[in-house]
Amino acid sequence: MGVVRAGLATPTNGTPTNGTSRGRRGMRRRTGFLARVARAAALALAVTGSYGFPRVASAIDVLEVEQDGKPVRIEGKVLVEAVDGGLLVLDVDGTMWPLQPDEIKSRTTDDRPFTPLTAKSLEERLLLEFPDFRTLRTPHYVIGYRTSQTYAQWCGSLYERLYRGFLNYWKTRGWDLKEPELPLVALIFENRETFTNHARTELGDAASGVIGYYNMRSNRVTMYDLTGVDEFRRNGPRASDAAHIQQILSQPGAERTVATIVHEATHQLAYNCGVQVRYAANPMWVSEGLAVFFESPDHKSDRGWRTVGAVNQVHLANFLQYMATRPENSLLTLLIEDKRFHDPKQIPDAYSEAWGLNHFLANRRRDQYVAYLKRLAEKKPLVEETPQDRLALFKECFGDLRTVDEEFLRYMRKLR
Repeated sequence: MGVVRAGLATPTNGTPTNGTSRGRRGMRRRTGFLARVARAAALALAVTGSYGFPRVASAIDVLEVEQDGKPVRIEGKVLVEAVDGGLLVLDVDGTMWPLQPDEIKSRTTDDRPFTPLTAKSLEERLLLEFPDFRTLRTPHYVIGYRTSQTYAQWCGSLYERLYRGFLNYWKTRGWDLKEPELPLVALIFENRETFTNHARTELGDAASGVIGYYNMRSNRVTMYDLTGVDEFRRNGPRASDAAHIQQILSQPGAERTVATIVHEATHQLAYNCGVQVRYAANPMWVSEGLAVFFESPDHKSDRGWRTVGAVNQVHLANFLQYMATRPENSLLTLLIEDKRFHDPKQIPDAYSEAWGLNHFLANRRRDQYVAYLKRLAEKKPLVEETPQDRLALFKECFGDLRTVDEEFLRYMRKLR
């Protein structure tokens, strides 16, 4: 459950980089940062503005590069060029490539227009990369899967409900998001073992601690069949896949299965519909809090998820317990840095507070909250930001920090 920041993942997602730049000073700040990003295995969590997909660009950049000793041909558009020659390149399949100068063997430009791949072309690329997978198309997704078609269809239906709910939620709050420029890609492995083997190539050792993630570089969501329907078909009694899936999802605790799927897909939507920018300075309390805000399961729905912003009882209970020992500067540390999301001892409280703060702002400071998110959506990739920058923007949008904290805590005490 998490964005693939530079390799992390579990309870949920991450956020990678930083802010806005002006002139040469901004480019200097990009130089060292691009070097750090390129060393990361993958970036997770969960794009756009002028840094999203242009429908048609005047020309396409063709790069021959070498990464990890392997030659790679990239056809795309250069988004960021650092003073040391490092590049951030957007591929026509949605992949973003952070490239070091010594990885770039050649770079040319031809007359073909830059256009994102169609669903059919994405399917073809997926099957070349995963020849033993099958593919499923929905109106907004291309799903590559190695489990039952029934489970893939169930996930596709859930994705589409989330897609509609996500765009409609922001539309009712005065924010008309853009639709993704190309279909969103999800991968479903048949079991934990095959998922972990694949995830290890992107996350390293962190793969053993996750059950799903959004990869910021590839722009894909990856998970495995959390119902175990594939194993059930081989070893269990004869029954339909649909019946087995429904049986699993009706059991206590199954809401976490749905929450995991929705959480990662929310990251993907946020980065592809203009709420957040890939490789920009997205505070983790926003990225993770938003994903938990959307993931909250609906216990009254036989499909596990139906509405946006339901009270997440798991995180509410955890936060109320945390309040007994909550440090006075808890809100401040949540806002200005992401350290708590990387400390195993603090992760549960950080996620709970991030969810609670997003829930509070979305319901009690709605206009300010949307205005704040729009400001974050203007950020550019690979520009670093200081804790002071983060705090200043929050206070500009929401006012005095002590007042916000007091209102927030009163809200959480009354939440049910």
